[in-house]
Amino acid sequence: MQKYIDETKFATSSLIDLIWEDFASLENLNAELKRLTAEFNVKYQVFMANEFHPAANYYHAQMAKVAQPKRELENHIKEVSQSIDAKSVSIAALSGALLQIAKQCISLRYGKPQNAPDGENIGGVLVKDIIFEGRNQSIHYENPKEISVNVINLFGKLDAIRNDGVVWDARSQVNFAFEIVRLLGWRTHNDFVDHLKSIKSKKSS
Repeated sequence: MQKYIDETKFATSSLIDLIWEDFASLENLNAELKRLTAEFNVKYQVFMANEFHPAANYYHAQMAKVAQPKRELENHIKEVSQSIDAKSVSIAALSGALLQIAKQCISLRYGKPQNAPDGENIGGVLVKDIIFEGRNQSIHYENPKEISVNVINLFGKLDAIRNDGVVWDARSQVNFAFEIVRLLGWRTHNDFVDHLKSIKSKKSS
């Protein structure tokens, strides 16, 4: 296992850095969208108030001044929304690749997850199971029929652990790879390695 960890260090470190860099950018984009939407709502209210004003002809010039910024805001909101979608897809793909490396590390040494030592757990759910089923959901998320009962059951356990009122529906055609990585707390390469080494038995190498 150690050899595989060493050989994939550059890849995993790069993936983790990119994931959290993209996440920071996504947070900024979401904040920008929130600000733009609030500004748009104000301008839209002004536009509508002038349009239906009893002296609408008198307010024609004012309406023209409002209409142009409103259109510009609409376009800007669309652009930011598209950037958010693209960044979200990127983060999910990178996270899926990271889960694949982790899964492969366990599989190469132990084969099936039930053959591997338990290792650490999060709220009573084994990290190795979170890795395997999180990776499986990420691989098959576009085809709900390929999402196994094991994945669904694990996601239900994770919902209970988080207890935040948000349901991770494994068959919703949403890639939850980043949510899994965030739950695992993999913000550095050391975080990633610590979980894998916890699965390593005393006789393993």
